[in-house]
Amino acid sequence: MKEREHNPGERNGREDNDKEYEAMREEETDTLRDDEADEEEERKFFERKERTRKRIRKGITIFLIVALVANGAAFWPMLYNLQAIRFLAISRELSKSEAISQYKQAVVTVSTEDGKGTGFLISPDGYIVTNHHVIDGKKNVFVRFSEGTSHEAEVVISEASRDLAVLKIALNGEKRTALPLEREPSWKPGTHVYVIGNPLFFDHIVNQGTVVGEIPVQGLDVPAMAIEAPIYKGNSGSPLLSEKGEVVAVVFATTEIEDSGETRKVGLAVPVKHLIPLLDKMAWGGPTK
Repeated sequence: MKEREHNPGERNGREDNDKEYEAMREEETDTLRDDEADEEEERKFFERKERTRKRIRKGITIFLIVALVANGAAFWPMLYNLQAIRFLAISRELSKSEAISQYKQAVVTVSTEDGKGTGFLISPDGYIVTNHHVIDGKKNVFVRFSEGTSHEAEVVISEASRDLAVLKIALNGEKRTALPLEREPSWKPGTHVYVIGNPLFFDHIVNQGTVVGEIPVQGLDVPAMAIEAPIYKGNSGSPLLSEKGEVVAVVFATTEIEDSGETRKVGLAVPVKHLIPLLDKMAWGGPTK
């Protein structure tokens, strides 16, 4: 049988078809590679975008935390709770009284190297009462009046067992308003009282409350007066005044007591009858009534 002769044209045609097919395959492969490269690039793009978002979110979070901490440190004492806002409003209202305004002139800020408290003049020539714990162990003690005048103070007497202290400043002949001390105790549970002091970051704040009664307090060798009134850090040494304007006690702390099955916070003050013997020890002859 005679073999069929191959036509060179047919071979060339098949070769051309094969080349076209291979070219198409290569083109498809390149296309797939391009698509994969595009997908990879797109994936990397979105990953970079997500990382950027995360860095931004992290940066904002850190900024907010720092801002909150900074603002909290600065304003938290002033926003101690809603009661602070309330006692400021009450203080403004009570200070409209001419008598209260006069009492405030006798109240001072007692400052040391690491804190502050309250004190009050008991004589026009510069004797001031505060708490023992306000000035205990302090090298420098200064008092500042409401108008800003400051004086270095000398500790005349300080009694830890009653948490009372008496300071002396040199007024160089200047006479200041002083608060009279109650000689004959007339207060009882329910008696209305005023308290003037320097709570938190505020100065010369006046508030009001009522006497709860006398209670024993650890570390004090005399009973303390418990009072229902807003008392905060900085009120130590504040005078507790009767409606007649006489000092009936000296604020020194707060505590919690049980009353009718409920726990409530009360202020603590040393009755002024326990201050007068200390004044007698130093042969003080100032006004007490």
